[in-house]
Amino acid sequence: MKSLSKVEVKGLEALFYDELISLVSGFTYKKFLTQVINDMNIRQNQSILDFGCGSAMALCNFLTHTKGQIIGLDIGKTMLYRAYKKCKYYKNVKIFKHDIRKKTPFLVDKVFISFVLHGFEPKDREKIINSAYANLKQNGEFCILDYNEFDYYNKPLLFKKLFDHFECPLAVDFINIPIKEILRSVGFSGFYEYYYYRGLVRLLVAKK
Repeated sequence: MKSLSKVEVKGLEALFYDELISLVSGFTYKKFLTQVINDMNIRQNQSILDFGCGSAMALCNFLTHTKGQIIGLDIGKTMLYRAYKKCKYYKNVKIFKHDIRKKTPFLVDKVFISFVLHGFEPKDREKIINSAYANLKQNGEFCILDYNEFDYYNKPLLFKKLFDHFECPLAVDFINIPIKEILRSVGFSGFYEYYYYRGLVRLLVAKK
């Protein structure tokens, strides 16, 4: 059975991921990501765990905000290679090959996940959320950068065609789920949100 997920980026798309995401975003992604990380309110010496770190675009930004431990997890061979190459000279950055559905021994101040959660089946999303909760210190924050909730079916035809081309069917499911209710059921509370790209994208921060 063919997987519905496109969460693992492979091949040439992985090799040129940074360039492609910049192109698709109309060359706004770098500025957008900088704003997102500013909105995360990272304090000096806080530790951060990045679920699905990809080519380390966020990891490099975290370095300008904290001297604490920064850990990136991913499963993609090419993405990990690019991440290692970018971060190998930074002693406070560690990168590991790891499936984020499985728990790790790390305990950090913030867990970050960027455009990854929507690409998993519902049962796997819950595993990831539980992993994030287990990895956070008390009062730590789970920072979810992903699509906001919106009415996909009432969007213009061109929007839906582009969304379907670049995204997996699981993304349509994701934008319709009550994500805060799922987070509350695990133990998260004290939510706050930031919106980007005319409200289509959201940084949802959930406090442990």
